[in-house]
Amino acid sequence: MEIGSLSRASMIAPAAADVTQENPALMSQLVVAIRGLNRPELLEQGREYRLRRRAAEKRPVVDLVDRETGDVVDEFPPEAVLRMMTELEKEREEGV
Repeated sequence: MEIGSLSRASMIAPAAADVTQENPALMSQLVVAIRGLNRPELLEQGREYRLRRRAAEKRPVVDLVDRETGDVVDEFPPEAVLRMMTELEKEREEGV
């Protein structure tokens, strides 16, 4: 399966749903999406997505982390991760 590149602009979600810890259903969707995106065939070897919460904002953020060093390679807003998973599911359904 080929995954097209995602630009930061394409990952900005509309102000539809606020993904916070006060919304357990969306947090649950986010955890499922991260598990799905952490599949070996989708990620560069030695990297994984991890969920954390910014203390100051009390808002979740998803980090792409190098497993060996623990360094954060990139950071994504939760809406972008949900959008990535939705696009992957759509491609899978279409047989792309």
